[in-house]
Amino acid sequence: MFVLNFKLDFKKVLFGCILIAILIATVIEFRNINTDTVIAKNTTAYDYILTEENYTEILKEVHENIDQNIGKTVQLSGYVYKMPDFKENFFVCGRDIIQDGENNVAGFLCYDSKGNSLVDNEWIEVTGVISKGDYNGDIPVIKLGSITKITAPANTYVN
Repeated sequence: MFVLNFKLDFKKVLFGCILIAILIATVIEFRNINTDTVIAKNTTAYDYILTEENYTEILKEVHENIDQNIGKTVQLSGYVYKMPDFKENFFVCGRDIIQDGENNVAGFLCYDSKGNSLVDNEWIEVTGVISKGDYNGDIPVIKLGSITKITAPANTYVN
């Protein structure tokens, strides 16, 4: 027969339990902080997010510096605008702008394999990657990653 006799020190056991609890709480807390950081990065995954306030500023920046913006990601909303001389599956995702007293369309030329199925003046939100194309000279082209149909905003004009 084997007999084991030992005495427990209540203070040492309590100290050990508290130490383990602190260690577990620390691991859980750092895991939550790390997850929050990843979520925050995913919400700003685009290099450019065009809004009513910054639309023309970003549009101008990308058009003036095409080579520096190739490969950057973009998210914008606007309506489909097609010209008769556009190649197949190309369209402009644009917004209205008043320039020199005239109503004009300002936007990005976009390419998507389903571009022909879109209807003129249909409101969409698009995401994609900036590339370099040719339409009466060098021009940025958004190769689309996603297209979502949306309702028109209350204010269709941008600054």
